Amino acid sequence: MAYTQTQLDALETAIAQGALSVQFGERKITYHSLAEMERLRNTMRSELGVATPAAARARIINIPTGKGL
Repeated sequence: MAYTQTQLDALETAIAQGALSVQFGERKITYHSLAEMERLRNTMRSELGVATPAAARARIINIPTGKGL
């Protein structure tokens, strides 16, 4: 199934609110658990090419300093 960013946003909003039901247009889907919703969210993110927060890389830049001696 081809997912849209709008569907992903609706699912993420429902997860944040603790709701088990999501409205996609005229369809209302009720999930069995939060784990099921999170699995679908991860699937949607991967198909849409959206980076997950855990996949985001922190950048550390070391700047060498000294007194010039």
